[in-house]
Amino acid sequence: MVASLRVALIWPWLAGAGLTCASDMADAADIHHGEGAFVRQCALCHTIDKGGPNRFGPNLFGIVDRRAGTIPGFHYSAAFKDTASWDWNVDALRGWISAPKQMVPQSPMSVFQGVSDRDRDDIIAYLATRK
Repeated sequence: MVASLRVALIWPWLAGAGLTCASDMADAADIHHGEGAFVRQCALCHTIDKGGPNRFGPNLFGIVDRRAGTIPGFHYSAAFKDTASWDWNVDALRGWISAPKQMVPQSPMSVFQGVSDRDRDDIIAYLATRK
């Protein structure tokens, strides 16, 4: 129940942050740029190849439309396990990349400073191709 309440409180925040629908992002996203941005900003902690290992963060192959907290073999924090009750869609990924501690206040996840909105949207478009 607490996780459901927390998610109910998070989604209005995401909407209030000016997040738009997936089709708007897809129109403007650059998958090639997203791959480079992923390598620069995400690959230190995450792999993206099918069957790739988990690192500090889970392997992100097939993350789009997957239930949060379900990557096999990854040890999620107690805070994440207690809170994660959503599927990773475009809006959830936008919120997570922009402000993970808004979604899971005690999350160990931190984002490199300076992830621009363009990089974020391009990374998400790239992630969506990796399935």
